[in-house]
Amino acid sequence: MQPRAFSRLLAPFKRSRTIITFHSLGDLDAVGAAIALSRFLGKSSIIAPPDAPSSSARRLIDYLQLQYVFFDQLSLTPKDKIIVLDSASLSIAPHLKDKTVDLSIDHHSSSGIRAKKRISDPSASSTCELLYFLLKPTDKVSALALLLGIISDSAGFQNASSKTFEAVSCLVASCGLSYSVVQQLAHAPQSFSERIEALRSCQTVSADKIGQHIIATAVAKSHEAHFADLLVSMGADLAFVGCIGHDGRICARMRDSLKGKIHLGQLMAEAAKVLEGSSGGHEFAAAASGKRENVKDALSVCLKLAEQQLLSFEDAKIKKIEW
Repeated sequence: MQPRAFSRLLAPFKRSRTIITFHSLGDLDAVGAAIALSRFLGKSSIIAPPDAPSSSARRLIDYLQLQYVFFDQLSLTPKDKIIVLDSASLSIAPHLKDKTVDLSIDHHSSSGIRAKKRISDPSASSTCELLYFLLKPTDKVSALALLLGIISDSAGFQNASSKTFEAVSCLVASCGLSYSVVQQLAHAPQSFSERIEALRSCQTVSADKIGQHIIATAVAKSHEAHFADLLVSMGADLAFVGCIGHDGRICARMRDSLKGKIHLGQLMAEAAKVLEGSSGGHEFAAAASGKRENVKDALSVCLKLAEQQLLSFEDAKIKKIEW
């Protein structure tokens, strides 16, 4: 779809209160896309996550000093319109179970969520990349939000295409920040206390060799997504990092060499059962949230399920999860 056609499609949304939501534990891709779309729609739009976004997404929200309202705190009316972003199924967006949304925009093939209109492109590295070519924004806030989403969901450009780099080139020029600053916002903890906590978390790392693969697990007090990315960059094929904050979280990351052997979105849905909470994400990056006292048990389950799937993988098909 071309930007003009997309603009015409969104015209009715500008005349109504529009609720922009996304999957549980919203990551930078979901939140970045929501920010850019909200700015395009204007004051009629409300960003409404189902629960607290990931730590990296919250850092972006704090940096831009933006406000949001949790979806279940809204009093919806028949006149309201709902747009859901980056949500392929109800398993990661259970707050939409009894809803029919007006528009779904996602870079995954969507199923389960009822939508009057869908826009999807599985060839895109992220929903932010898809949305860039639909909106072509030039304002600094939208550019930064989309850029961070692309960096995060493409796993630092490991899953990038030529169109990804085309979008990134334009967004870097528009956001008004150096790429080193953008990378810090996307990945690295910024304050002294955050940086020293990340280093201390290294003491908790354990590594297991499963066949020809290395699985790393660790526990951190904050910035679990950043630490999981770091463990993969250090050599782990698969990383699970638990975080014991005001709630319990586990963040999972993996190399693209495991594509088709493990699906982290499915695996973290199982971890969420142990945490007694919810999960969100996709094949290469996912997270689960729930009771912090259950984090260590959930990490053990993650390791067991990953081992089971890697050792039982046959004929390029992911075995059904059983534990």
